[in-house]
Amino acid sequence: MATDGPTADHSNSTSANEAFKSHYGDWVGFGLIVAVAIHFAFTIWHEAVHHNISRHRFVNDAAGILGVFPYMAPFYVEKWFHLQHHALLNRRDDPNFIYMDGPLWQLPFRYPRVLRYARKRMRDDPRTPRQRIADRVPLAVVASIYAIASWQGVFLDVVLLWFVPVVLSKLVMDWYVNYLPHVGLPPDRFRGTRIIDVPWLTVLLLGHNYHAVHHLWPKIPWHRYRSTYVQKLDYLREHGVPIETRVTWERTEVAELTGPDSLAG
Repeated sequence: MATDGPTADHSNSTSANEAFKSHYGDWVGFGLIVAVAIHFAFTIWHEAVHHNISRHRFVNDAAGILGVFPYMAPFYVEKWFHLQHHALLNRRDDPNFIYMDGPLWQLPFRYPRVLRYARKRMRDDPRTPRQRIADRVPLAVVASIYAIASWQGVFLDVVLLWFVPVVLSKLVMDWYVNYLPHVGLPPDRFRGTRIIDVPWLTVLLLGHNYHAVHHLWPKIPWHRYRSTYVQKLDYLREHGVPIETRVTWERTEVAELTGPDSLAG
């Protein structure tokens, strides 16, 4: 005989909890796999922003839209803010300044500031009408996925296997792209971005530990960062680019840097 009322709800809740506990290892394993995949997706949309995927703009834009989709983010908004970061490097109005404005452990608590800053800067929306539509469509798809998941009773599954991995990937990305290369450095084209010359880190970050190479030559694709660093090492040292061979401990301070003054950018 069917059971109605609170008893049935309690039974369903208990069954769901037991199912989650019994497959806890699977949740963690699949979640980490998804987080790693999302982590690699950053390089796709980042290359698309700088038109390094194709000579054709529409190919770059399509790759960028698909590449940023796992982050549940609008490509053209991300593109505009990223190019602003290049133009306003390490200034207080740099969109990425918030990420390095404080200790690393406080980074997650600065995300509300990021959202407030984004809303303020987007009041004068620089996107074209087509770009606005292109940004809204993926967001509508994401909302639909969550709505359908809720309707089908698998909302928690989507949260654990998509939203949580996005948060983890975002934290890692902000560490190696927004915090580590720029924290404590001046608004200077050469001295404003550091290089972390650590071989094992190169594999994990797809070369983004040579971030100064990207800021100096944005048209160089990610897989050539390391070789460009080797070829241009004397040039980089001559212009005071901070180069480090460690990941942990204290970072190079501004006072330690030497080299000619240069414009931010």
